[in-house]
Amino acid sequence: MIHYNITFSLRWTLLLFLAVSSAYGDNNAKPLIVTTTKPLAIIAKSALQDRAVVNYIMPSAQSPHNAVMTISDVKKVAAADLVLWVGPNFEVRAAKQLQSLPKTKLVTAIEWLDLDHLQPLLDKHHHGSYAVDPHIWLSPTTANRIAKALQKRLGLAPREIFNRRQRAAVNAILAPVKELSYLSHHDGLGYFVSEFKLKPALAIRDSMGEKRGARTQYDLRVKAKQLGVHCVFVEPQHGNKDALAIAQDLALPLKYLDLQASDQQMDEMTYEKYIRGIAEQFKACFE
Repeated sequence: MIHYNITFSLRWTLLLFLAVSSAYGDNNAKPLIVTTTKPLAIIAKSALQDRAVVNYIMPSAQSPHNAVMTISDVKKVAAADLVLWVGPNFEVRAAKQLQSLPKTKLVTAIEWLDLDHLQPLLDKHHHGSYAVDPHIWLSPTTANRIAKALQKRLGLAPREIFNRRQRAAVNAILAPVKELSYLSHHDGLGYFVSEFKLKPALAIRDSMGEKRGARTQYDLRVKAKQLGVHCVFVEPQHGNKDALAIAQDLALPLKYLDLQASDQQMDEMTYEKYIRGIAEQFKACFE
């Protein structure tokens, strides 16, 4: 009887160990990288490939400016080896929780903004102050710098996630439309415009997705007519009532621009595919 109990106990311990190893063994050998947004997860996944597990916490169909961390998000962040976010002027409502993390664990992407190659884009806020445009993942130059920072943290050889050949391919997509005008839902395309030398957007909302006043909306309509804009871009994370109104006033089509990659599966995404997708959506405005 005693022999049976010992044997049973040993077998149960072995089975339990094998079950846990099977469920967690592969992932435990890899660092866990948690990002706030899906575009940052795409950068991290492209940079680290199969050398890390990458997750993100903020729904891609919701504006990151207004997203609040849930209990589940807090648990994911606590379990992470590294946490990647843009910075306190972007994930505004989650900033307090993220800034409480150890500095060795938190990677602030906006610190890798390439000031040598990209002039910071300025956005005027309600009190007259200026801040750097936080939509930095739309800059392949800066995305490469973020990727290399993550690779360095994990002791990996530096490798670009968007190279010259890929840049040339995207430039070829955009070549026919570089001098054409358009309206964007919010002022978030600046880095993409700068990198690929497109015409600046006429933006319906500011860079935080906030609506502008009636006078600004009127002036926007006047300027749009003068420039002969071709379409109005809308984004899934913003309500499109104001975009629909201006499109109807100017008899312009609404075109979908998915800056948060909400329609893309993470296991199929690379940063090159993401930027190419934005370029193809942008070109569709003028077709």
